[in-house]
Amino acid sequence: MVAVKKLFISESFTDKQFLDEVACLKRVKHKSIVKYIGYCADTQGYLMEVDGEERIVEVPQRLLCFEYVPNGSLHH
Repeated sequence: MVAVKKLFISESFTDKQFLDEVACLKRVKHKSIVKYIGYCADTQGYLMEVDGEERIVEVPQRLLCFEYVPNGSLHH
């Protein structure tokens, strides 16, 4: 099992910033921080009305996966 965190992606959050954040998470090693496992990145298309016209808009999605710690403290 893993714990998954879905990120809110704003227009100003670039792929480079995301990958920099992932690189930072990979380096973190501390007994009080859950272990980073990996990420999933996907882009989905949605049909939306933009300026009065129907368009397919691509929306990026980013998920971070961490070690799951059930019913307890990070200390244990």
